[in-house]
Amino acid sequence: MQGGIRNVIFLGAGASKADNAPLQADLLREYFQTPRSSDRYRTAMDAELGNFFKGFYDIDTATVTKDTSFPTFEEVLGMLELALARDENFRVSGETWDRRRIQECREHVVFLICTVLAEKLAARSWPGRNYHRELIGRLIVTTGTTCFISLNYDLLIDNAISHRGRIPDYGTTFANQIPQTGGAVPLYKLHGSLNWLRCPLCNSLTHTGDVKGASFPPTSRTPCRAVQCKGETVPIVIPPTFFKVMSDYHLQQVWHAAERALVQAERILFCGYSLPDADMHIRYLLKRAEINRGETPEVFIYNNHPHKPERQKEEESARYKRLFRDPSKVHYTQFAFQDLAEKGFKILKK
Repeated sequence: MQGGIRNVIFLGAGASKADNAPLQADLLREYFQTPRSSDRYRTAMDAELGNFFKGFYDIDTATVTKDTSFPTFEEVLGMLELALARDENFRVSGETWDRRRIQECREHVVFLICTVLAEKLAARSWPGRNYHRELIGRLIVTTGTTCFISLNYDLLIDNAISHRGRIPDYGTTFANQIPQTGGAVPLYKLHGSLNWLRCPLCNSLTHTGDVKGASFPPTSRTPCRAVQCKGETVPIVIPPTFFKVMSDYHLQQVWHAAERALVQAERILFCGYSLPDADMHIRYLLKRAEINRGETPEVFIYNNHPHKPERQKEEESARYKRLFRDPSKVHYTQFAFQDLAEKGFKILKK
């Protein structure tokens, strides 16, 4: 990372929603309502997911409609991860779901996320309005002092950076070198990315460029690119659950880089992120950076939309002001991510 960071732009799910990415609350329904060609792996996966949702929630995944009430994605992963952490089994319809079966089901649910995001964004109309590209276009002269921290797995901000002839600096290393097309822009993806694949054999990370490598079934994924390894790879995608596993070496590097940027930043701009109480890892990261720098930076929140209830805005504003030591530096604006993309930092003067 060259020079000092003045601006940190924090991207939540609402920022990706502006460019047609589905919200995590819609992922399960999106998957089961979308027809797709089935290979052997997906046929077996869909059958097992059907068993899971029927046995755990009495949901028939073969007859999903817009009115089908799914549990939240966070709840599903939290249930499976807690069972693994406690080394406990379930008895479902007379069958024992042991650790192996629970782990496989968890992997299927994570793959489901990657699949829906890849398919939804691939189906998007191009060319068209792309707020991530507009934002990078307006901030290109400040990219030496601007850093992005993203909670999203999609490649919207990655591709927007590449579109401008720059490369993302992800804060970690890859077994295969990312093509050098221009100056690097710090982009720290705290929960992983659709184009990151980890090798459990040698612990190397492989980058799949603008291809969403994590959305491919295991038999079709890019093998490890480390010399003399070529092992099978798995997605490095950490689901947004209460029981996040932050032990991955590469994610530790990313989080450390993000903390360094937050300590330096003069201002933090939160886009499409409501700072939910459950996100304790994010809250801890922000609080640790604030305490270690000795003061509260200027904080701006761009999380509005035309139909957002006033009560919801008030609750979000209160959460941010409770977190930071100096609430007078926390500015909950009436703007959205789209407004920042359209106006750049000029909007800060309003």
